[in-house]
Amino acid sequence: MAYTEKEARELVVEAGKRLLENGLIARTWGNVSARISDTQFVITPSGKPYDTLKPEELVVVNIADCSYDGDIKPSSEKGIHADAYKHRANVNFIIHTHQVRASVVGATGKPISNVPEKYREILGDYVPVADYGMPSTGKLRKALEQVYIDFENSKAFLMEHHGAVCLGDSIEDAFIIAETLETLCKEIIHKSYRIFSGASEFSRKEMINSFIRANGVGQFPKYVTDFGESERNGDKFTVTYKNGKSFTVDIKSYETDAESDLPRTAMVHAELYRNTDVTCIKHCTEINVVGYSVLGAPIKPRLDDFAQIAGVKIKNVPWNGSRNCARQIAIASRGKNVILIKGLGAICTGKKKSDLEAVELVLSKECQTQFGATFFNAGKTLSALDCNLMRTIYVTKYSKKAE
Repeated sequence: MAYTEKEARELVVEAGKRLLENGLIARTWGNVSARISDTQFVITPSGKPYDTLKPEELVVVNIADCSYDGDIKPSSEKGIHADAYKHRANVNFIIHTHQVRASVVGATGKPISNVPEKYREILGDYVPVADYGMPSTGKLRKALEQVYIDFENSKAFLMEHHGAVCLGDSIEDAFIIAETLETLCKEIIHKSYRIFSGASEFSRKEMINSFIRANGVGQFPKYVTDFGESERNGDKFTVTYKNGKSFTVDIKSYETDAESDLPRTAMVHAELYRNTDVTCIKHCTEINVVGYSVLGAPIKPRLDDFAQIAGVKIKNVPWNGSRNCARQIAIASRGKNVILIKGLGAICTGKKKSDLEAVELVLSKECQTQFGATFFNAGKTLSALDCNLMRTIYVTKYSKKAE
């Protein structure tokens, strides 16, 4: 049964906030819709953050041709919602997410062909994976429409390099599908690690060490140097460390009025502010990020939201404590919003703190996807051409809308 337009608007706004709280989306990524009749649905607008979204900002879209009235543009992926409503009369609520574990499994390009019996009533007995198409393209829409048609009993769909689509008969049903899909994908990832490593049970740290050993580069570090986090204010910045110490530093001279000596890691912040246009910086020591950084290898994206938000071919630079090294880190980060520091995690940058949160989220997810590629022995990296195009569109268009 379709919702009234008022109900649909309120529920879609509620869903957006829930998705943010659950970490299933970041910034303006993903989209939500609700059916209001046999011919129309309400969907989230293009480029507007979910935490401040208002019911009146949602857009009514026609299922037949994706046309709409008004000045507010609907999500650019409205077509994948329209096709679901067209082919599934019982679908009244759709969530398209970039949830972590479903993204990891989807990046392998392999469907979940035998859903465990305990999940079949919720997901169906098969979770297809739609072939890759860049976001908002006809290729992506056609790939999803085909799996909607081919697998009429499936309620969850993986999207190669991109995320998932969950088709519910209500908002609660859609969320249950998304959460169950995430639980199933978590089980699949853990099983693939145990098979790969021979481990009898799952351990996050041991999984990462298994990945590191598979690449022949040692093990997870016992200690990670703290690079702190900072925010720029004119010609100065204030950097704060985990031990509570804080320093206000002149960007050009490196001078500070603090009584204690300035940590050498502050040079990295100074050089980043001198060589880029960022205004805030944070050292990411999340366990998956540190684990991948041990490799000393760059990241070639397997997930399109990572390529968009973080950048293309993220470099991995060693740290020796020198000013020249700090400068090299800054130079290597140009045109990107993250730089890996070998064995020490990553430095994330942005124009505001919400940028840092988004970068950290997609960085951790990308690192987990890189682990998954090893354990599943499946999947491929995105083409450099696609990554560059998506990054350019994000920087020049979508990130400005999110501001």
